Amino acid sequence: MAASDSRVTMKCVPTNESCTEFILVRHGETVWNAIGKMQGQSDIDLNEAGRQQAVAVAKRLSREPNISVVYSSDLMRALETAETIAAECGGLEVSFLSRASLWT
Repeated sequence: MAASDSRVTMKCVPTNESCTEFILVRHGETVWNAIGKMQGQSDIDLNEAGRQQAVAVAKRLSREPNISVVYSSDLMRALETAETIAAECGGLEVSFLSRASLWT
C-alpha cells in the first residue's frame, strides 16, 4: 500500500446533484502478508510495516476535503488501518460492516 495518489479520476454525469466518491484502501501489511501466507478470515494484526503504511495513507487521505465516514470489517488488520485513517481525518468514528453481511 503506497502513499502515492494512484486514483483514477472520473467526472460526474452532469446533473443538479453532487456525486459521491468512494475511496477504497486495503489494510496494511501483516506478518502473514510478508511471508506470502494466505489470511482469508483469520484475524491477523498489522505488523510494524503495516502500521507505518496505515499512517502514511492516513496522512495522504487527511488532505481530502470531504471524507465523512470510514467503514471497516471487524478484522483487526482492517480495523487498525481504518482507525488510523479515521483519527487522521478529523477524529471520525469507524463504522463496522459485519463479515456476515458484506464481506462473505
